Amino acid sequence: MDNAPFDVQLEFLEFEKLTDDTSKLNMHVVYRTPELRDQMLKLPFAYGINMAHNRLQEVVNKLK
Repeated sequence: MDNAPFDVQLEFLEFEKLTDDTSKLNMHVVYRTPELRDQMLKLPFAYGINMAHNRLQEVVNKLK
């Protein structure tokens, strides 16, 4: 993200098929240092991430 107040991170995203209609998203995030990871984990992202994933699920459900 441009102008973000945190350092670069490397993300590996993998969708794992569970059924014909469902999948699980596995996220592996690599930080430059453990200190940067700890700093990121202190931020209140859980609500925003869940909201974004729920919205994606709503959009995909309409495609069926």
